[in-house]
Amino acid sequence: MRSMFRLTPAWLVTGSMVLAGCGDKTPRPAIARETDSAIAVVSVEPESTTGSSVTPAPIVPASFAEADTAFRDKRYDEAVAGFAAYTTRRPSNPWGFYMLGLSAWKAGDLTSAEGAFKQALTLDSTHVKSYLNLSRVLIESGQPDSAMGYLNIVLRIDETLGEAYRLIGRVHDAKGELDEAVTAYHEALLLDSTDVWSMNNLGLVLIHQDAFDDALRPLARAVELSPEVGTFQNNLGIALERTGHFFAAAAAYRAAIAADSSFTKAQVNLDRVSVLKEDPNIGSIDLKVLSQGFNAQIARWATQEN
Repeated sequence: MRSMFRLTPAWLVTGSMVLAGCGDKTPRPAIARETDSAIAVVSVEPESTTGSSVTPAPIVPASFAEADTAFRDKRYDEAVAGFAAYTTRRPSNPWGFYMLGLSAWKAGDLTSAEGAFKQALTLDSTHVKSYLNLSRVLIESGQPDSAMGYLNIVLRIDETLGEAYRLIGRVHDAKGELDEAVTAYHEALLLDSTDVWSMNNLGLVLIHQDAFDDALRPLARAVELSPEVGTFQNNLGIALERTGHFFAAAAAYRAAIAADSSFTKAQVNLDRVSVLKEDPNIGSIDLKVLSQGFNAQIARWATQEN
């Protein structure tokens, strides 16, 4: 088993941090939270299911390929129906239950998703994708300890899988164990220095610790690598705003909205920061320098670990 990296870089030593300072001069920004293959936001309300009193029966795709097409087209109810029918016809194929689990998760049915992933693992105890996505479902359903158990199994199968360490970071974050979350994200980035979701998640943990200057580095790097992801732009905007760089924050929020026009949290953030007055003495900020500095920091972590 690969030992967890325990080094705390110098830029992270910022003194005692609190999760929610009560003396803030401006309201807390709306933070977009990482869910790996799906974007969520803090305090998201479930989509309304009200409307017609009669719910039409979902179209049932006739084959695995058709159900997979429905999934890729984000017609998740159809995908659920299709893969449920497929698993009835092919009950010994773990991939059918895996896709049923993914479809149910995307459709918002965490209980059915959990059951489907567990059935896939009953059929194939080495099915790493099912372990990983089951752990995501368990984290989202408030079962981080159970998720950790499955992630430990993944590491016994493959201790070099950075995605597992990223999810371990989410487990620790969910439990309020922020230092341990930082350690897990460091490990994930040591295994894959281009893991933008680990960068995003690390930035969020630092924001939760009120270490806003430190959060700029991984978030700037995530944006440099994946500027099209609105979540990264939004969270970078938060770090910029909290360090007083209101003009740069507004640009990041605009980029988030350009990436996703329905990103209402980013719009809320933009509306707020647009009326704030930036200190003329604060100086400019070079996000590219911050990004490259974080990339160099990862290289130093690797040297120090060895």
